[in-house]
Amino acid sequence: MRFSKTLLVAAMAALFSVNMNAQCCGEGCEAEQLGYKPYPYSFIQVQGGLNKVLSPASKFNPTFSVGVGRMFSPIVGARLHVNGYETKNGFLSTTGNYKFKYITTDADLMINVLNIFNKKVVRPLDLYLVGGLGLSYAWDNKDFAGLNPTEDISNAWGPKQTPRQSLLSHNLRVGVLADYNICKNFSVGVEVDLNSLDDRFNSKFNDADDWMLTAQLSLTYKFGHKAPCKHVAEPVAVAPVKEPEPVKKEEVKTVPAVQVAPQQAPVVEQKTPIKETIFYQIRENDPNPEDVLGRVAAWAKKYPEGKITVSGYADKGTGNPQINVGYAQRRADAVTKALVKKGVPASMITSNSYGDKVQPFAENDRNRCVIIVGDFK
Repeated sequence: MRFSKTLLVAAMAALFSVNMNAQCCGEGCEAEQLGYKPYPYSFIQVQGGLNKVLSPASKFNPTFSVGVGRMFSPIVGARLHVNGYETKNGFLSTTGNYKFKYITTDADLMINVLNIFNKKVVRPLDLYLVGGLGLSYAWDNKDFAGLNPTEDISNAWGPKQTPRQSLLSHNLRVGVLADYNICKNFSVGVEVDLNSLDDRFNSKFNDADDWMLTAQLSLTYKFGHKAPCKHVAEPVAVAPVKEPEPVKKEEVKTVPAVQVAPQQAPVVEQKTPIKETIFYQIRENDPNPEDVLGRVAAWAKKYPEGKITVSGYADKGTGNPQINVGYAQRRADAVTKALVKKGVPASMITSNSYGDKVQPFAENDRNRCVIIVGDFK
């Protein structure tokens, strides 16, 4: 058992030595399209669920956690985690149970295993391996003294000569966290951890570490995202312009002016492009503004040689990239069908969907839109 603990601590120390600095706008970086830099970021996490000591006659009990941490890169992050409330145990030889309070504090290393194998750093689901070490404190074991089992219970939380009313223990942890990204700032998930504690943690002594299983639902708030990297163009060297030499007076010859009869320039009609925008409420797809569709249809009738581009967008502040792609596509498709019904030839129309990767407006809510452009290219 001591060898296992040593191996776990050594593995965690090696992982902490990994370079945690994310490259800025390198190969596969989606920051410029997303409008923010996905990594690094900080987070606050709250959790609630059940715990169970892995021993006979133990029971499931409520447990709660809070954590703060930071993802330094798409792969590596760290977390300070506090978990606790109470746990319940018993003996096979007697009825009745005893419960006591506990709290554990851990420094956790988090590895996003999906980003190890896939450079796409923004996805609906992330999967983290969690490993940590810290301390656990247990107290308030009042029910224990009232039991009368056949097992020897004299050394609960301390030697026979000096029984203790509380226990300070190590805590080693391994676990997994499946986290679903609702949007840029919030995610929900499920975390399952296995904690190794002192042999006396469950008030029994069997010459082996006690193990406690925790399973919790989590809500995470992510903050501290940075703006995407911007490439600055290199300055272009411009050759100095040579001043023309002055013309000597004697070299200037007077040329008699030739009278040219003015010609009447042909009148060319000026073609005018058109640009219209339709805005939407959250989860809305229908192209309501008939006046906008009418103006575009009239333009197409006047300029049958023109081309119309219909581009759908979604705002980054709601949903997630996968959901928003669908909203943007449905909006663009609906506007295209409405224009065809108004007599615009389908061959004139090109439809695009950008989801929330492109944000044409600075105000978030205005990016739920379809932009229609008529031109002659």
